[in-house]
Amino acid sequence: MKKTIIFLLVACMLLAFCSCGKNADTNTATKPAGEMTPADYTGTLTVYSPHDSDPLNAGVALFEEKYPNVTVEVIADGTSNLVAKIAAESANPVCDVIWGGGADTLAAYKEYFQPYKPTCFDVLDASLCDPEYYWIGESPLPMTFVVNTQKVAKEDIPQSWADLLNWDVAKYGKIAIADPASSGSAFTQLCTMLSVFGSSADNYKSGWDFVKKLYPKLEVKSSSSLAHKDVFAGENAMGITLEKGSVAYAEDWMVTVYPSDGTSAVPDGVAIIKDCPNPELAKLFEEFVLSNECQTAQNKDWARRPMRSDVEATGLSPLSEIKLINYDFDYVSANASAIKEQWQDIVVG
Repeated sequence: MKKTIIFLLVACMLLAFCSCGKNADTNTATKPAGEMTPADYTGTLTVYSPHDSDPLNAGVALFEEKYPNVTVEVIADGTSNLVAKIAAESANPVCDVIWGGGADTLAAYKEYFQPYKPTCFDVLDASLCDPEYYWIGESPLPMTFVVNTQKVAKEDIPQSWADLLNWDVAKYGKIAIADPASSGSAFTQLCTMLSVFGSSADNYKSGWDFVKKLYPKLEVKSSSSLAHKDVFAGENAMGITLEKGSVAYAEDWMVTVYPSDGTSAVPDGVAIIKDCPNPELAKLFEEFVLSNECQTAQNKDWARRPMRSDVEATGLSPLSEIKLINYDFDYVSANASAIKEQWQDIVVG
């Protein structure tokens, strides 16, 4: 009997010890949620993100400053590469949350996310979020042209997608763009062109005709940030890029153009990975990304357009002044693989 009692006591102690260790790793709260302070959150959070390094690092630093006992490990890559990695890891997830990436790409991978409705949802635009909360829009992103006017004469600056077909490659070189096969933003740019010139009724045939004509004038970059950074450096005279990239330069010779024949404003999103190692920290990070504090800082310091209705988009043209197209989320998310394959067919000729 004594041996049995001793065995049970040892087993209980081991169980308690293991439980304590698990709590430390996964941040199982020992206090009710309403009583938790920032210092009570502990652990390591893994974030996948395609954001440019400066706003990404600044956002993570602000989070770690607010939650000093949480460490964030960041894996940065293109959106398409990151969601493919999430899918490949789905049996044993490594990532807790993906911050960034076009919502159209996230929508195509929603089976790998777990729904979460943030507490600030009433100040967000529900039309820019998944209706079941698998991903939440965190920054609307109009697609723009960025032009280095030290390289391009004013009269030659394209004002529309259609104008791009008149771009003089011999005079100005090729137009910078990221690769739609690996970059979520470039994928959105491709689908924007398809939408401006075509219709889902015939699988955007006229849109693809436009893309085929434009392709010889394009220089495909290895990352989305190079589509504007190389324009600033003078390696390209013009690029197709995100608004947050094109307006980030204080120099008056870096000019942003919103295409007059229409553009998209697909948001970057944030999503929690299904069965992730640290779900509570993932929720905490999503809440932070959507917070007034983070949205204000990202707009002020990095020209990112806020998602919240109570945060003013300083330094940016109002969306009401930009001609926006009807972007077909359902078609794009359902046909993402086929669209990328058709793009690759154009690339290989």
